[in-house]
Amino acid sequence: MKKIMNTGLALSFALLLSACGMPSSEELTGDVKEAQEKVKNVQVKVTGKAEGSSDYQVNGVQEFDFKSKAGYIDTKMNGEELKMYHDGDETLAVAGEESTKVQGEEKKYVAALINNAMELQQNPIRYYQKYDKNLPNEFDVTEKDKEYVLTFNGDKDKKQKIVAGDAKAYYKITNQGSDTPVDLDQIKGKDFSLVVTIDKETKQIKKVVKNQSYSVKVEGKTKNSKSKQTYTYTYNQLDNVTKPKVEAKAAAAFKDSSTEMPSKEKQAAYAKEAGQYVDALIQATVYQNTDQFIAKHPNQQDKKQVKEKGEFQKSSFVEFFETNFKGALSSLSSNITDEQLNEVSSAFLKALSSTKYKIKDAAYSDEDDAYVVQVEIQGFNDASVLAEVMTPLAEKYQAGELSNEQLVNELINGVAKRYREPVELLPAKTLPVHVVRNGEQDYEVLMQDEYLLTFAQQS
Repeated sequence: MKKIMNTGLALSFALLLSACGMPSSEELTGDVKEAQEKVKNVQVKVTGKAEGSSDYQVNGVQEFDFKSKAGYIDTKMNGEELKMYHDGDETLAVAGEESTKVQGEEKKYVAALINNAMELQQNPIRYYQKYDKNLPNEFDVTEKDKEYVLTFNGDKDKKQKIVAGDAKAYYKITNQGSDTPVDLDQIKGKDFSLVVTIDKETKQIKKVVKNQSYSVKVEGKTKNSKSKQTYTYTYNQLDNVTKPKVEAKAAAAFKDSSTEMPSKEKQAAYAKEAGQYVDALIQATVYQNTDQFIAKHPNQQDKKQVKEKGEFQKSSFVEFFETNFKGALSSLSSNITDEQLNEVSSAFLKALSSTKYKIKDAAYSDEDDAYVVQVEIQGFNDASVLAEVMTPLAEKYQAGELSNEQLVNELINGVAKRYREPVELLPAKTLPVHVVRNGEQDYEVLMQDEYLLTFAQQS
């Protein structure tokens, strides 16, 4: 989730307070986030090893274009090589001398692996923040020549939570079609370390070293895994993402197959459920209504599980807003209390409660390999609302009329007060929200920002 506020205005305060010398963890990870978002494409060299139920040495290359969403993974593990490719048009896999144009469930499997790797390599810090919302604040910062080095300093519980969450996301993908699936509820995180090397000038990530260990249960038996992986990054040097060659007869065979893809009737039913899920998700996040999440969710059989998911989405939305609001103020953040954050988030939700939306349509898209839900939204201009408060405060601060503590107090009180006042709704916009199936009657929205940033618009 991106920052649902005008971070440019917020950061202007932080710039006024910036001190010479070593940046804080929060400041540096904020700079890294901005730098990584500007990257067009990346090539990643991967090396690693694992110990446990299956020992292996791994090396390979990953390539991603963040505009076209094309991805390529070439992995060599203990002498065996696997190449995978996915874009909006086709999905390919090459194992040894066998090459295939994959379809159906296998296509979803390959696409999910590549999309997950793409998310990781665009910004590993943001990726692991999914499992620890305060991660940007939890690094020791050192410098070495022309580099900064970030070393994760989270406690044992946070390390275990991160590695368990990451392992669960991985096995959720690899369990598809597996004869011996991992029990997702029995994954136990043990240890996790993350060292990120940053280029001082560009603030881009140069290298990541990750160590992790965890245990899983397969058919009732516990298996332990311990691994180390190193990623080295080269940016904006790709003309095109590498695309493996597929034998013509293999491609034709898969093209002729009609058993892999869901029927048109099933696709229509899944599209309807995807629309219901987006409707439910908006209720849980934007409107903080868990009851409506349950009522609108396509899965009406397991209401306990649906309720848990709704409560998670509801609380996560608020947590991300508060973390991003605090992070956007950078050096000012130490002056903000939890009570003040709660006041701002509560007021922001009040402003959101006046917005409107409607689910217009939903259909499967071959090009996107996802269900695309069209949502009509009437949001408000969040940037304009915040500017009303922040611009005069910035002028007063620059003139020396406010201390840091006074600035924070006036900022929090002003923003909260303005959010609680009526906001003018903008003309309705209809936009696509991409959804994937995640089991029977369960769905995931690939990027919640697809709808969130229209409810609270930044320009």
